[in-house]
Amino acid sequence: MTIDGNSQEKDLNTKQQAGFWIIVIVVLMLLFSTSLNGLVISFYFVCFLLPVVVGTSYFFNEYLVPRFLLKGFRWKFALYFAYLLIVSVYLEMLVMILAFIILADYRIENLGKIVGDIYLMAIILYLVVFANGLVKITKSLRLSQVRISQLEEAQEKEQTEYLQVRIDRRNAQIKIDEVVFIESLSDYVKVHTKDDVQVTKEKISAIEKLLPGRFIRIHRSFIVNRDYIKSYNREIVELNKTMLPIGRKYKKQVVEIFES
Repeated sequence: MTIDGNSQEKDLNTKQQAGFWIIVIVVLMLLFSTSLNGLVISFYFVCFLLPVVVGTSYFFNEYLVPRFLLKGFRWKFALYFAYLLIVSVYLEMLVMILAFIILADYRIENLGKIVGDIYLMAIILYLVVFANGLVKITKSLRLSQVRISQLEEAQEKEQTEYLQVRIDRRNAQIKIDEVVFIESLSDYVKVHTKDDVQVTKEKISAIEKLLPGRFIRIHRSFIVNRDYIKSYNREIVELNKTMLPIGRKYKKQVVEIFES
């Protein structure tokens, strides 16, 4: 079982969102620069506008869509979306007034055709909101496909009855149900079964990829079969008469897996 899968997925989501908003900032700067006569003033305006765009996008894509639209509450979704539309346009007007005072020196013509048009600004705002939603949907579909593939792979592993490893220059098959835990030493690996111990030169990381989901990596040197766990705490796991330590790197998620 992969311990770092969830953290890697979160890191990927964070990077994708950061990349999306960087692209949005650049595109808006280029778009508004034609209206505000320069990238510098355009950058300041985007800084004023960005909290409204991000807040609207977050509320729409993280709250309204999953809580109401995806659950079939279309009337509530339409009502709250109308509220969001009114509030977001009102906040955009405040940003335009701020730009009129600070950036345009109280001259409406200095705002240009784009920044001075509240309807066009509202369209731009919701194009960004819907684009963010499309990115999230695409990402969710891709993650779903990955998880389906992982589930199918896990099911295939669960159906596998034997673990095949190289022992003394020959392929040996060890019945998976009889494997209690696997121990990695300096240059070889011990496969501890109910009745004996098999020694192989293969790496523990390679063996881990062949094991079904009931096998859990608790330490850089140990993989355990949860079917043989008698007791555990945050520091050790008891397997029959053997006590194995839980590595610091694996501790949090290992305990979560056991408790689930």
